[in-house]
Amino acid sequence: MAITKTSATFVLLIILAASLSNFNVLASDIKPTGRIDNQCKRMCSATYGNGKCAADCRSDGFSSGQCFTSPPFDNRCCCNN
Repeated sequence: MAITKTSATFVLLIILAASLSNFNVLASDIKPTGRIDNQCKRMCSATYGNGKCAADCRSDGFSSGQCFTSPPFDNRCCCNN
C-alpha cells in the first residue's frame, strides 16, 4: 500500500510541476500568406494581358499570375505563390 501511495504522490507531483512550467514548447513563427506574398512588378496593357502575365509569372517560379486593374494594383501583373 505504501508503494501505491508513493507512486501516486510522485505522479501528481510530476503533473503539478508540468502544469506550473512557464516554457512554451509548442510556439512557432507565423509566416504571412496571401497578398503580402504577391509580386506585382510588370504593367499590363492591350498587348500584355493575362496570358502573357501568367506565362511570365510561371517562368519566374510562381504558380500563376493575373492582371489587376483595381486600386491599389493599378493595372499591374501580380504573380501568386
